[in-house]
Parts: sequence; C-alpha cells; structure tokens
Amino acid sequence: MPISKRKVNGYSIYINESNMDISALMHKYFNNEIQGARLNSGHELRTVELIEFNSKKFILKNDKEIDLRLEKRIQSIIFGSFYSRLMKKLYSLRKDQRACTPQLYYVAEKVKFRQCVDVYALYEYIEGTPLKAIDRENSYRVKQCITDLHQVGLASNDIHPENFIQTRNDEIKVIDLSFKGSLKICQANDIYTLRNKYGINFSGKGVVFHLISTKEKLKKLSRRLRGK
Repeated sequence: MPISKRKVNGYSIYINESNMDISALMHKYFNNEIQGARLNSGHELRTVELIEFNSKKFILKNDKEIDLRLEKRIQSIIFGSFYSRLMKKLYSLRKDQRACTPQLYYVAEKVKFRQCVDVYALYEYIEGTPLKAIDRENSYRVKQCITDLHQVGLASNDIHPENFIQTRNDEIKVIDLSFKGSLKICQANDIYTLRNKYGINFSGKGVVFHLISTKEKLKKLSRRLRGK
C-alpha cells in the first residue's frame, strides 16, 4: 500500500498503513482514547511515548524544537522537512534493506517557511535493550549496522550507545535517525564519531570525512588557544 497524504489543520499527514490500521491508532491517540507511557526524550520541547494498539507496540515522538542556527535554517530551505523524507526513503526499501532501523508509519508535520515547527512521528517499536557502551564486545556489530545503513542511503548523525538497541536475537539496530542535512555530511559524521570516539575504523572515508576531520582539528586548536 502506498503512502497516503492529506492536509489537516495545517499539518501535512503521511500514513503508511502496512497492514495495520494506523489511521485508527492516531485517531484514538488524539482523542485521548489511548494513553502512552512517557519515555525519556532528552529535551523539554520533545516527547517520546510507548503506545500499545491491537497487541502491537509503537514509539510516538512529538518534536517542537526549532533550531535557530543559520546553518540549520539553510539546511531546511535546501532539503525540506526531514521526517516525511525519511518515511518515503524507508518505504522505498525492501524489508531486508531497512532491517537495521525501525519502520516509520505516520508523520504529521507543520511547516513554516520550509522549516518544521511541530511534528508527530510514529515508529515501529524495537524489542530489546539500549547499549550501555560501544566497546569491544559490540563494536563489530555496531560498525556493520552503520555500514548497512549507509549502503541504502541513510545515516544516523547522532551516534551514542543509547541510540543502538540490542534485540533478543542479539542483533544491533540503530534508532532515532536525524540526518536532516546533506546525507554525505551526515554519513561522514557517523564515520568520524565511530573512529575518533569509539576507535572503530572504516575504509573509503572520502573527501567529506577529511573536511570534517580538518574542521574538528581546527576547533580543538581554537579551544586550546583560548585556554578552554
């Protein structure tokens, strides 16, 4: 079933039913017929809830955070809204190609001047436990997860242990993708973080990676010169 789109109360709504009645789920949620369990969101303008519907679990995120930095505004103008782009990309992939990250079933975005000011995003729930650390025991599987992600044209752009889930089958999946700008830059950020923070090496880093490395070195030098 293709992704449906409609406009309601200033929101652009995208729905991927995928053999589940997502429309009914969201209707019940917005009418307070379903209560979600609040999870840690990490920001006061963002909420994350665990929702159960028809014996299935979902993660619902609501994000009202607006990044006022000039570079982020420019990114929004160039690339447009992130969540609807992500949903379309995930929908275009086969199940085995997107196995390293959860499916996205519903997006409701309110956009002003090509910048998203309010969004609801309903994800597949991944049963498992967040990693406590990226270390020798899991580094190969983390690297393979990110490699699989990059190979299908996706990126994390926010690599830290809590964004990796170890499933009951001992697989590693990455959640909370946030490549809102250039895909190449976000993929290079992934590689840079894994290499410099967690000691995981990648081959074929490319020009963008080296530009990011140079930028980070200059930032460190600047902080040292300022005594920070």
